[in-house]
Amino acid sequence: MRHRPMGSATAAALVALALVSLLACRPGAAFAAPPAAPLPSPDAPVFTVGTAGCDFRTIAAAVAASPAGGVLELVERLYTEGGLVIDRDLFVRGAHPQGTIVQAGTSLDTSTDRVASIAAGATVVLQDLTLRYGHPRGDCPRGGGALINYGTLWMARCTLCDSIGQCGGGLLNRDGDACLFDCAILRNEADGGFAETGLRGMGAGGGVKNAVGTLWMERCTLAWNTARKKGGAVKNCCLATMTMRNCTVVGNRCVSGGVHLNGTALLDHCTITGNLAPLSHGAGVYVDSPSVLRNCIVAGNSLGDVTIEFDADGADARIENVWIGDGRCPLAAFTGDPLLGPLADNGGLTWCCPLRPGSPAIDAGILLEGGPLVDQRGLPRVCGAAPDLGAVETQEQDDG
Repeated sequence: MRHRPMGSATAAALVALALVSLLACRPGAAFAAPPAAPLPSPDAPVFTVGTAGCDFRTIAAAVAASPAGGVLELVERLYTEGGLVIDRDLFVRGAHPQGTIVQAGTSLDTSTDRVASIAAGATVVLQDLTLRYGHPRGDCPRGGGALINYGTLWMARCTLCDSIGQCGGGLLNRDGDACLFDCAILRNEADGGFAETGLRGMGAGGGVKNAVGTLWMERCTLAWNTARKKGGAVKNCCLATMTMRNCTVVGNRCVSGGVHLNGTALLDHCTITGNLAPLSHGAGVYVDSPSVLRNCIVAGNSLGDVTIEFDADGADARIENVWIGDGRCPLAAFTGDPLLGPLADNGGLTWCCPLRPGSPAIDAGILLEGGPLVDQRGLPRVCGAAPDLGAVETQEQDDG
């Protein structure tokens, strides 16, 4: 047991840190360098959670008792706790995503709530956890199958999986700021739900919906998510701002846009492949905003790789040095088969699609200001004459 009172100076420092972090994630800074995660104060109280001998047996009890700025250390086990509400600054740490699992029910079919909600004004850091089996029911809105955020959310090395929400099957960033690093968003669904009137919602953002706030995703994998309408993996709404760097988007299904962009977004060194949108030519990326794609690979999506609707001549959507496999978009720098490998564990913290030997996408990137210095696996971004396109940089050991 290691819990100590937090003095006023500590509290003030944490508030200042949260403010700096919040400003770093606001829309005006969305295309800048990635913001640094908040850190607990050196004298922040630390509580252990999970088994006999810990400070608390349940996460709910620990959240209710911990003061702002506290650290909750979850032991390696399965926690079945739904409807958690975090309304203060907290740091929640698991052992690792495969061992510390928080689920809203014993199965997706029996679950009646999401895993957790982050309240407005709270800065919450989640690390090394899996959140699953969220399925909020009842009156609309019921977005955010696993997690809904109204505050400032930071996630590192986490998995959001096997959850259903009206929108944002894994995560709904409803009116806050969210930063995700080395996270996996897998097998979630935005089903639209039904209101009491019987009307069905749109069902956007199978993996993630960024509704109003700012979203930053880096070195993340979004795979096998489903949306009833737009954004099989991600839906970025018109009042939202998003940055995706070194991310892989594979095998998601929807009506329009595996990554659907209505708000301003930057996609930098991302790989988007194998997504299905049977009623749209933008199964990979659907752009309806002044967004920027650069050094990405968008190929092998059905039907179609990239559709730009915001301006007929593409003047408001910038496509910089992007591989667009089907050649339908006149702004493509490269077309054809980039020789992508399958989604698999290729090193790093999240699965990715490497370039096969001899891929013409190797060394086809260009150095751009503010571009990532490492790839999705955390390996050096430039290994050769120039950076590779997509999320994975081929290293010398990959060639062997």
